[in-house]
Amino acid sequence: MAKFLQLSGAIKGTVFRKVRTETILKIYNTLIVPAFLYGSENWTLTASLRRRIEVAEMELLRPLAGYSLHDHKTNDFVRREQNITGILDKIDEYRLSWHLHLQKMPQN
Repeated sequence: MAKFLQLSGAIKGTVFRKVRTETILKIYNTLIVPAFLYGSENWTLTASLRRRIEVAEMELLRPLAGYSLHDHKTNDFVRREQNITGILDKIDEYRLSWHLHLQKMPQN
């Protein structure tokens, strides 16, 4: 979580207003999300950690879309508008594929 916040903070602080939105989204999808998801198959996700992950994700995506919290746009609306799959959805997909992989392994 700390690495994700560090990387998204670096984007917000350096290139946020100088680079097109599409470029920032490509950086987000190719650098930040994979770094954040490394090892996520084995995490124990509590409700509070899931909330923290979603808040951290939206702290980057909401201003990128041009919205503030006062605009009353849902997180799903912001993600759909930018055509992004949520990090929590990706974590759930990774965990499911890891679980299916373990089921296919031969039993000793």
